Amino acid sequence: MSMDKNTKIKIMVASTVYGFEDQLKTVVAQLNTMGYRVINSHIGAIKVNPELSNLENCLNAVDECDLFLGIIRPYYGSGNIGEKNITFEEIKRAIELKKPHWFLVHHDVDLMRRFIKQFEPKDKRSKLFDVVNIKTGKNPDYRSIGIYNHVLKENEIVEERKGNWVQEFYSMEELMTFIQEQFSDKKFITDILKQKEANNGK
Repeated sequence: MSMDKNTKIKIMVASTVYGFEDQLKTVVAQLNTMGYRVINSHIGAIKVNPELSNLENCLNAVDECDLFLGIIRPYYGSGNIGEKNITFEEIKRAIELKKPHWFLVHHDVDLMRRFIKQFEPKDKRSKLFDVVNIKTGKNPDYRSIGIYNHVLKENEIVEERKGNWVQEFYSMEELMTFIQEQFSDKKFITDILKQKEANNGK
């Protein structure tokens, strides 16, 4: 990104939308007030190439953004193409491209994750979800745990994990406090982007 002071920093906000429409608009409005250019499919702030799939357009938006904000909620989302969930694919792309990223997770997802971790099959050769069928599409949807585990980098050695901070929230007030703290200081953000640029995007 060119650090021209007249160029707005582009931040992509990714979240499952169902039951979160008003709150998502509040998040977008706050970031706009802070002077960011927000990229978000729900509000129509995304470039749409009519020759591409919804997934491809959303991934192109991730490529375009400077910053990425992911909100993990108990709903897995209806934006699915085959086995792929659009929100999850956006998150994976942002991490893969090493976009400066911030994540929040709803309390219910964290609670569900901790609850399920208490169980294991008696046959150690099996995995829990090989022997237990949990219905999808319910709230909370256990598939949200997969997104949470991915951003926590659960498969990496704890001492080697970086960029895996996930802020738990329950109320909208808690969510907005985190956003205010992270993005209100423009020097903090521009320093992060300058450092990334100095490292050739890494």
